[in-house]
Amino acid sequence: MRVHSSPDMILVVGGTGRLGSRLVAGLGYDGKHVRIMARGANHPFPGKAGHGVELLRGSLASRADCEHAVEGCRQVVFAASGFGLKRGGTPRSVDRGGARRLVDAAAAAGVEHIVMMSMHGAAPDAPLEILRAKHAAEESVKASGLAWTAIRMGLNLDQFLASMSEPLETKGRVLVFGSGRAPVTFTSTADASSAVRRALADPALRGKTIEWGSETHTLGTLADAILANAGHGSILQIPVVALRVMAAVSRPFSPFTARMAAAALWMESGSAAFDPAPKRAEFPDIPVAGLRQSLPPLAGSRGTRG
Repeated sequence: MRVHSSPDMILVVGGTGRLGSRLVAGLGYDGKHVRIMARGANHPFPGKAGHGVELLRGSLASRADCEHAVEGCRQVVFAASGFGLKRGGTPRSVDRGGARRLVDAAAAAGVEHIVMMSMHGAAPDAPLEILRAKHAAEESVKASGLAWTAIRMGLNLDQFLASMSEPLETKGRVLVFGSGRAPVTFTSTADASSAVRRALADPALRGKTIEWGSETHTLGTLADAILANAGHGSILQIPVVALRVMAAVSRPFSPFTARMAAAALWMESGSAAFDPAPKRAEFPDIPVAGLRQSLPPLAGSRGTRG
């Protein structure tokens, strides 16, 4: 596919995912020209591009695809992740290797600015592979010589609401991993998109790492909100001891399950919580899109909690 350059072209890598889709829509509203790079394997690839949006099917595993994607772009947003992939990628291959490959291509192409989506807790010695991979991606962009902004999100609120609610319609249950009492700072997809749009538009945010959260809740609070919103169902709790077994035993045959269990144990430790207020105070014009705004619309009449 032939790509077209524009003075303000923005490449969104992972533009078909939960955050990427929301971001592309917001950038379109801002009047920006956007190029989406995605494999289209785990999330549907748009059959037709909207006005000002260019679709590019490509893989972060391919240096040629990365070089093709950044051609003619002024800014790049790395919003891809291999954490939730059951096949076709891992944090090591996507969040670390893929990010480095894209940063190298962007530097060679003369891209002006990269926004790297990262996670709270990213560190070289973090207990989770995804957090170590995100730290490596941050270091890659900082060493690239390009202007950069790193946005460390809390855990994605919308993703948790969706995954916890998945068995509600078929089994009448909402999943809670662990005790359900540990505090977790979540970032909604809407909030993350707002932060990226600000970083792209405001040069004052270049060269900064931003911890961006929406609200702090327990998984028990999320479960109660889901049940109240649905008007039916009960909670299915996966105890901590079961999570430890899942994290250890499932690794050889289901790395995805092992990653999810390990992440739940990390959350149980309280390490997923941080105070979002200081950073949010710097951007008082950006409203918080939290739990109430992220719950899906009511599907029917309310009943009683089972």
